[in-house]
Amino acid sequence: KDIPGTSAVSPCSSKECAPDTESPSGTGEADYCRRILVRDAKGTIREIVLPKGLDLDRPKRTRTSFTAEQLYRLELEFQRCQYVVGRERTELARQLNLSETQVR
Repeated sequence: KDIPGTSAVSPCSSKECAPDTESPSGTGEADYCRRILVRDAKGTIREIVLPKGLDLDRPKRTRTSFTAEQLYRLELEFQRCQYVVGRERTELARQLNLSETQVR
């Protein structure tokens, strides 16, 4: 996909992302990263190495805003036991009206 101000190029073969072994194609290029060229405000072109799986178009997840009561309860549980799992996590999430992932 094209990103404004960038131009995509072929998979990289630089040391930052090149595997110890060659890719299945035998070209020596890593098959899990890509290079993009970015032009900054001064016109300088820079190369950035990114994993191919990085989805630059996906919007960032919004940060959860916990209430004071939720934070208090979560901190108490953390002091009691750093890893709340299973039924305890499910029950705490229900009591605080949060998802289990948020309690995690």
